[in-house]
Amino acid sequence: MRSTDPGPDTASGELLIVGHRGAMTHALENTLASFQLAEQMGCRELELDLRRSADDRIVVIHDGTLDRLAGDEDGRGLGPVADMTLEEIQRVPLRDGHRLHTFEEVCAATTAGLEVEIKDPAVVPLLARFLEARPEVVRRMRLTSFRAEALVQARELLPQIPRGMIVHRLPVGEKHPEGLDALLERTAASALLCGWKGLTADAVAAQHAAGRRVHGWPLRTAEQMAHAIAIGVDGTTVDDPQAAFEWYRQALAAQG
Repeated sequence: MRSTDPGPDTASGELLIVGHRGAMTHALENTLASFQLAEQMGCRELELDLRRSADDRIVVIHDGTLDRLAGDEDGRGLGPVADMTLEEIQRVPLRDGHRLHTFEEVCAATTAGLEVEIKDPAVVPLLARFLEARPEVVRRMRLTSFRAEALVQARELLPQIPRGMIVHRLPVGEKHPEGLDALLERTAASALLCGWKGLTADAVAAQHAAGRRVHGWPLRTAEQMAHAIAIGVDGTTVDDPQAAFEWYRQALAAQG
């Protein structure tokens, strides 16, 4: 059977194309410009990453530091964002004139579903407090993480938000010695987000039979799009939504 996941992306049977950190091929990742561009390109869901600042603000950034995104050398070598206040973080110019944003800013500036990856489990209690009076944001969200402990914590503090476990490949191997089924049960994940290695039609069908959605990642070529459709995944995360939508149309046309 197909998933009963109540998340934001269950509107149709078509492949859900999720903007990875927005439209990061076209605009700097995890910025308002990137997210808004992904929406304009047709994405109904946006993937983003959350961490906490030293003053307990929720900031949208993949890496633990600003080094990779900084616009110049002055913005590098400043240490972890977790040790910087929001004011200190936002004073650092990023590439192309951008700055780091808070989760609150992203919620206000977008309307699509939000695939929220927890990079730092310390952000989960902050997120729970932030969402207390924001049911409209809760309805847009799915929480995901590579870190099982983050999803277990979210299960306790944010039980109303569906969860997705991210793994690099199947089988899950030494990183998760309990095995995939036990991992998904422990986190109460309603979705599996898996790299392409080992992700087969049989693996997808098994998760569907258990009532879970399956997303494959990352999708960066037309060949990967054809594979995604062939094995029956529900969604995929893309760096270039514009190209991905074209590959999707081409793949469907090729099927006749």
